[in-house]
Amino acid sequence: MPEILIISALIWDFILSEPPSPVHPTVWMGHYISRLWKIKPGSSEKTDFIWGVLIVLSGLFLFTLIPFLVIRILGTFLFPGIQILIVLVSIPLLKVSFSLKYLFRTAHQIRNSLTRDKLDEARSLTSYHLVSRNTENLDASEITSCVIESVSENITDSFTSPVFYFLAGGLPAAWGFRFINTSDAMIAYRNDEFEWGGKFTAWCDSLLNFVPARFTAIMIVLASFLHPDASGRNSWNILKRDRTQTASPNAGWTMSAMAGALNIKLEKKGEYVLGAGGSDPAAQDIDRALSVTAISLLLTVSMLIVLFRGGAWLLFMAV
Repeated sequence: MPEILIISALIWDFILSEPPSPVHPTVWMGHYISRLWKIKPGSSEKTDFIWGVLIVLSGLFLFTLIPFLVIRILGTFLFPGIQILIVLVSIPLLKVSFSLKYLFRTAHQIRNSLTRDKLDEARSLTSYHLVSRNTENLDASEITSCVIESVSENITDSFTSPVFYFLAGGLPAAWGFRFINTSDAMIAYRNDEFEWGGKFTAWCDSLLNFVPARFTAIMIVLASFLHPDASGRNSWNILKRDRTQTASPNAGWTMSAMAGALNIKLEKKGEYVLGAGGSDPAAQDIDRALSVTAISLLLTVSMLIVLFRGGAWLLFMAV
């Protein structure tokens, strides 16, 4: 059953560490993207765009083919117990398509630095692990905002979307999403080097996250009704008001829902303010954000399994 695989992969994620880099599929994806970009021919806008499309399409073919072949090869053996082996192999193959422990651990580390008044350490951790913006001059409240924004945005990329596509199309679909998302993180930047080469992967990533981001936002609202120190009603109101304030068509949904849930203001200066009228975030709000997130993740797993129950398992077995 797919729910067994998802729950087992979640347990694997939080109890065991990530696989070593030499055997980690996301690292392979990163190397693949990086090496292809380095041999990009020419530097015109048209050439960059076409090369970006080729990176995405070739990577999708390669990294959806790998889990397909693993399961197909195992499925050719007909001796008793092979289905158990397929399940056991599928658990780590699914786990590497998402990562929650890393996100939670990083948020905790930054919270601890803030509570010990080690602001420079918190700035460094935030810049290295979570955001691309310059954190050198950010105060404690602004660093806290960065952390909560990253947690609430990345739970879509880091969990909901991989599980959504796993249930919709099996392991190849989950790995396909992970490749698109990795490509987006590496080359979808608005600068001279990546402006045109990253357009196609940015479009793909936004499209693939469109439904999961909105689903995740609703789960955050529902989790806020269940959390003793959050407001579901305010989460819903701020979501409705501020969800379109970000340049990303998806990020504003989950971030505004979290801002409302905690009744705090999340701000990236010069770009957006979510939850205006709320309090400036403090270090302890990171704990609240993580606990709301944990509840929302349990709701996400439960609701997705209910929505996909039956048909998704047939798709998985067809692999």
